[in-house]
Parts: sequence; C-alpha cells; structure tokens
Amino acid sequence: MVALNSRIPGILFCGIAWALGPEAYGEGVTVEDVENSAGLGLGQKVAVIGEEKKVRTATVNIQEIFRSYHKVAHAEGEINIERARVQKEQNQQAVKLRAMDQVLRELECSLQELNNSDVRRQDLEREKGVRFHERERWKRQRAVALKASHADINRRMVARMEVLLEEIRSLVRLEAERMGFDLVFDIEGTGSSQVPFLLFARDAHDITPRIIKKLAESAPQGAQR
Repeated sequence: MVALNSRIPGILFCGIAWALGPEAYGEGVTVEDVENSAGLGLGQKVAVIGEEKKVRTATVNIQEIFRSYHKVAHAEGEINIERARVQKEQNQQAVKLRAMDQVLRELECSLQELNNSDVRRQDLEREKGVRFHERERWKRQRAVALKASHADINRRMVARMEVLLEEIRSLVRLEAERMGFDLVFDIEGTGSSQVPFLLFARDAHDITPRIIKKLAESAPQGAQR
C-alpha cells in the first residue's frame, strides 16, 4: 500500500476503493491520484489502478416525449369522447330543467289571476309547492351525478396517463442501459420550488430524439403525431 501524506486523502481513497471493489487496492494508485479524486462530481474522472473512469450522463425531456407519444393522443381522444357524452347529458338535463321552470311560471301566473277566495287557489298552491320541491330534488341529484361523472373521468385519465408515463420511463431505462449511460436526468423535472433539478451537465447526451423514434416505431400507420 502506498503511504499517504495526510489523513483526509486516505479516508477519501478508502471510500472510493470500497465503492469500486477490492481490486481498487493495488499498484498504480498514487497519492496524487487520491488527492485529485477529492470533490468528485458528475462527469469528473476517477483515477483507479492507472485507468480513468468517467460517469456517462444523459438527459431526456419526458414532457416532450409524452406529448409526442401516439398512445397519449389515442387516450386523450377516448377521454374527450367520454367528456362529450357527459356534456350531452348535461345539455339534455338543462332542457328538462327549463321545462320544469316553465311549469312553475305557468302555475304562478294562474295563481295571480285568482283572488284569495277562489276555491282553486289552494290546489294550485299545493301543486306549485310539490313541483318546486321536485325540481330542487332533481336538480341536486343531477349535480351530484354530474360531479361524480367528471371525477370518474378524471380518475381514469390520470390512471391511464400514469401507465403511459411508466412505459416511457421503462424505455428510457432500457435505452440508457443499452447505450452505456450511468445516469439519466429529466431536464423538465422540477422540485417543489419549480426549479429544474438539473441546471447543468457537462458532456451530457440528449437521448430524447432516440426515445421518440423508438416509441413511434410501435405506432399504427397514420397515428404518428
């Protein structure tokens, strides 16, 4: 073992050797190599047994890939059909509600034409009250049903999109491994502060076009976006 001039480089060296395996201990490692390894960062070189190992880094734009994925367009189309169906039902319910309002207005007009002593007045007031409560009950039920329909559509949309995102992530992992990359960063990924996690990566290779091309190969004819 080569003697070390200070305690700190020795600790760093032991940590690097442990991480890389027992073969890292041996000839060819100098004190200068160890000292130069302090402050290792992304893409920096690690001196081990006289060789240089460099972390290979790639970047990817998941949002761009997601927008271009043909399955996303298909899923959005299906969801839009569901939304259109719910909207059609809502329009039909609005027509029925207007009809119920018209009946109430007619009853009110009939009541205004009668004097207080008219024997028909009590029956008309009773009918108006019944019609009004029916309208309110029906309106509340429709509002609850409409809210549930939208919630169900949104829930299914989120679940569908999560499946497609996982397909993209899986392909990114597969292609990154095939190309020999050690790390892949999503350049659109942000934290709670909405600041991208990755601000800079030296010599990083953008594999976004490759992923988009791979996904497009599985698209039915005419489905490319």
